[in-house]
Amino acid sequence: MARLVLLSPTPPDLSAFGVRSLQASLKAAGHDVRLILFPGSIGLSQEDGSYVYRYSPGVVAQALELAAGADLVGVSFFTNYFDRAVQLTAAVRETLGLPVIWGGIHATVRPEEALEHADFVCRGEGEAALDALLCALAAGGDTSAVPGVWTLRDGAVVDNGLAPLVPDLNALPAFDFSGDDQFTLAPELGRIVPLAPDVLARALPRLPYFGGRLLTAYRTMTDRGCPHGCAYCNVPTVKSLFRGGGVPYFRHRSVGHVMAELRDIKARFPFIEAVQLFDDTFFSRRLDWLTEFAAVYKRDIGLPFYCQASPTTLDADKLDVLIEAGLCYVEMGIQTGSPKMRKIFGRPEDDATVLAGARLLAARQGRLLPPDYHVIIDAPWEDETDLLATVRLLARLPKPFGLAIASLVYFPETELYRRARDEGRIHHEETEIYRRPFYIAPRRSYPAFLLYLLTFQHIPPGVYAALLAPGTVALFSRHNPVWLYKLAYVVGEGLRLAAKGATALFCGDLGRIADFIRRTLRHDPTVAGRKG
Repeated sequence: MARLVLLSPTPPDLSAFGVRSLQASLKAAGHDVRLILFPGSIGLSQEDGSYVYRYSPGVVAQALELAAGADLVGVSFFTNYFDRAVQLTAAVRETLGLPVIWGGIHATVRPEEALEHADFVCRGEGEAALDALLCALAAGGDTSAVPGVWTLRDGAVVDNGLAPLVPDLNALPAFDFSGDDQFTLAPELGRIVPLAPDVLARALPRLPYFGGRLLTAYRTMTDRGCPHGCAYCNVPTVKSLFRGGGVPYFRHRSVGHVMAELRDIKARFPFIEAVQLFDDTFFSRRLDWLTEFAAVYKRDIGLPFYCQASPTTLDADKLDVLIEAGLCYVEMGIQTGSPKMRKIFGRPEDDATVLAGARLLAARQGRLLPPDYHVIIDAPWEDETDLLATVRLLARLPKPFGLAIASLVYFPETELYRRARDEGRIHHEETEIYRRPFYIAPRRSYPAFLLYLLTFQHIPPGVYAALLAPGTVALFSRHNPVWLYKLAYVVGEGLRLAAKGATALFCGDLGRIADFIRRTLRHDPTVAGRKG
């Protein structure tokens, strides 16, 4: 069989679900597969797209040494890691002369662009397509006719359609966390190292828990796809490619399959203290599936777990059965409080649905940590009235809660990307999209100032009520004291940092302080947006 080396620029937590699934599946098919992860954030990205991430020559040289001798090199990445993927791809092709295949959502929706840099591109799910391509390479066969794998012939694009969806996720092995033939860039060392358990332990997220503690969490996904159709998200874009194909794009694994993975992880890594279910909306499952999951999870795993919900999928019965099994935290996408922006974003809920979901979570305070709510700002169609509607909705939600604020990004080929393109709002995609940060400095307006204040937990409700009074809104909107907003931001961030430091000291959590110092010394912040 063939030898494949997978290179993946990835977020700092090393979860890398896609390439870990590929490594597990292709190893099971008999191929020799090496995985090299390149964790990094996008925290230095600038609003004008001027910052370009690049790996050091030493890191690239190490990657080439590890890739030498492969039959094929795969590069999988998110849109925001485009520059890093291009750098690695060029180094492999120019120095080693090896063929490169691109994969992932970005490559799936932009195959022609991918072929400007790579020899092949996989459109769709790669387990079967890569197996077929590797077999063709090993046998010296035709590599230009593999279903789902596009290439070039005499400079022309060879369109081989879409790689098929995996109809039964239970047929796949679990994500490969074995450490066998796995490597990772260690940012603090500036070099690539074997992905040993201690390296993984340092990279995994540490999530808040009761009593001010932070728990080392293992992240996993139990499904593929999403039931929603949000206009800013690239999942519906890919879903539309497979519409009518016979296999539903939104699929999930069985309880037994998920539990086998979690039992293995818990036994393999005793430092795991919690589980984070990274599915877009875990509550979209039927109650009977969740009831079975809860019973087996409580019996066999017994760790606190975290998940995501949407206002239209959250309900009391599902919530209570999961809390009984160890659910301690829920984050939920709200995105906007403006009816106009909801329609643009493709969000089906109204204020009443959002409030009902928030009250369900608040009623279980003490058993659940304060939730985080996600909000999207900086859409060009959003005016100050729309942002004020979001602020008014958030001000009605029961405290305490955190806010995760993100600036809109036009992910390629999404509905909002196409709208912005057709309206002439996109001029240079690499700087305006690929290098755009998830969070831009707050707008200097009164509604943006109020949104910022909502990230603080202990401002009395009466103060918010006064600030949202029509007369106050009219006064500040008329005079717009930008100097006050800037001062409030500087003071607020100073107080927030001091409070976090004091909490860590009070709890004796020196590791949390050390983590902060390490991130600061690397000059590459990993958190976008602001949370309370």
